[in-house]
Amino acid sequence: MKINWLAYYAPWDGYGRYNSRLVAALERQGVTVTALTSDNIFAPDWLHKRWGVDWDNLTISCFPPNLVKSVPGRHWLMSMTEGSVLPEDWADIVNKSNVERVIVPCQHSADAFQRSGIDKPISIVAGGTDPLEFPRRKIMRHQPYTFLCFADRGSRKGYYEIWDAFYLVFGGKTTGIKDVRLIVKSRPTGTLPETLAVGQELDPRVIYQIDEADDMRTVYEQADCLVIPSRCEGWGMPHREAAMMGLPVITQAYSGMDDGHTREWAYVVEGGRIEAMGDGDKLKAGEWLVADTHALAAAMKRCYDNPLDAAKKGQRAAQWLRANQTWDHSAQKLIALIEEQDDGLSMASAAGNCVPANGTAIYAGHLPERATHRL
Repeated sequence: MKINWLAYYAPWDGYGRYNSRLVAALERQGVTVTALTSDNIFAPDWLHKRWGVDWDNLTISCFPPNLVKSVPGRHWLMSMTEGSVLPEDWADIVNKSNVERVIVPCQHSADAFQRSGIDKPISIVAGGTDPLEFPRRKIMRHQPYTFLCFADRGSRKGYYEIWDAFYLVFGGKTTGIKDVRLIVKSRPTGTLPETLAVGQELDPRVIYQIDEADDMRTVYEQADCLVIPSRCEGWGMPHREAAMMGLPVITQAYSGMDDGHTREWAYVVEGGRIEAMGDGDKLKAGEWLVADTHALAAAMKRCYDNPLDAAKKGQRAAQWLRANQTWDHSAQKLIALIEEQDDGLSMASAAGNCVPANGTAIYAGHLPERATHRL
């Protein structure tokens, strides 16, 4: 099997990491992948030939929906969204392209795409995690017990709820429990790190790490528990990366964190409240789920009071992810979907259906309109 993969691959970006890991997994499964970026589309034919681009092969673009462009030949879009709907005009961009199928990693994105008016068939192929990149660690405990959270996406990662829950269960810096730590990890960009830095000396139990991490594994290794009740996610890579290493993870079963098996790899916080997304980001739209602070506090206290049980939960999570949700699993399911659709095209061709000159297939009956195909 040969395919073109149109994407960007920056290691500090979620899509970039998603793309590079999935392309590598596809190649491990024997697929020949020609990796491209958007600029490659506009190159002359002689450069396409030099790069090995064959537009007769299926092209899969993996971008946010607003960045998709039409390409020659058959074209699928792999994408996702965090809110309950797509931002304005994004569905029109996809519908007006020559994309014939959309692939998303979870039911939440499938529902959001359909709700927004995407008129293409939608398939669900879950994302993955790399057990070699995030090896399972031995059961251990830091002194003091250490929680890790992320604030480099502002309120979306649930940082404010974590802050309230931490002080609710562990008390203030003067009279509260002392043998506990909260690491707040953030990038050195934007206004949030500046706000956090003001509080550096307010509570010695709270440690602010404001830097770019070259290796996320070293970030997770500092902690006994990752607490990340994201209000919404497209897929949720840090949640699963930490769990793959054997950390107990506290999160919500919502949006990208809800793969139908969240309790297999995380402690799930219940009872959140749906609110309109309010972080002012024009690239987001719809609603998200804000975690219940008291439920979050109870989950954090459970891990603190029973560190061995929490660590064993993390070990079981790592085992489950290795058995069910690696990038190789994702690649295998994507390959199966491509082969299934190729078989459908062959049947349609034999029945007298046609493929126009631009390569976009005309389906006749064997695919339901706006179908959601779960793998």
